[in-house]
Amino acid sequence: MGVLGRVARAARVASALAAMAVLAGCSSSKPNAGNPCPSIVAAPAADSIFLFRPGGHERKDVIIAAKVYQLNVACTREKTGFAVDAEIEFYAERVSNLVQDTTLPYFVALVDPAQHVLLERAFTVPIQFLPGEGFRRTYPEKITIDLPVRDRASATGYAVVVGFQLTPDQLAFNRSVRAQ
Repeated sequence: MGVLGRVARAARVASALAAMAVLAGCSSSKPNAGNPCPSIVAAPAADSIFLFRPGGHERKDVIIAAKVYQLNVACTREKTGFAVDAEIEFYAERVSNLVQDTTLPYFVALVDPAQHVLLERAFTVPIQFLPGEGFRRTYPEKITIDLPVRDRASATGYAVVVGFQLTPDQLAFNRSVRAQ
C-alpha cells in the first residue's frame, strides 16, 4: 500500500472513530430490544464527496456533489452471531447536463465498542443521470456484514460506519466546507 493509500485509510479510520464518539452520546428513539442491532451512521468527514473539473479544487470547480442520503440496518440472529443487513442510499447533483454519469467509491466499516475497525470493505455506486436531470437518488445498496457476537445485548455496542473513499484533497475540501 502506497503513502496515499495509507493516508486515505487513516482518514477513513479517523472518520469511523469520530462517528463512534458521536454515537456514544446518542441513544435510539426506537429501542429494538427484541432484535438488537448495531447502529449505522455516516462518517462525519466522509459523508459527502465532491468531484472537480480537471485541475480544480475550489467550490467553483465542483461538477458533481454527492452525499450519503439514507441509512437503514436490520439484524437476523444466526448460529455464529448476527447477520447485519445494511441499506445505503446516496444523493448526487451535477452542475450541468454536460456532466456525464459517474461511479463513486465508498466504504462500509464495522467498528467495535472500543472503537476498533474490525472490518472495512470498499464498494462503488454508479450514478446514472437521466437526460435533463440535475440530481439523482440511488436505489438502496444492500450489504450484509457478519457480526460474530453471541450476546444479544453486546451487538448494540457495535456500529456500521458508511462513508465515501476520499482522496486527501477531497477530505481537506470537506473539512474546509464544514468549517465555514
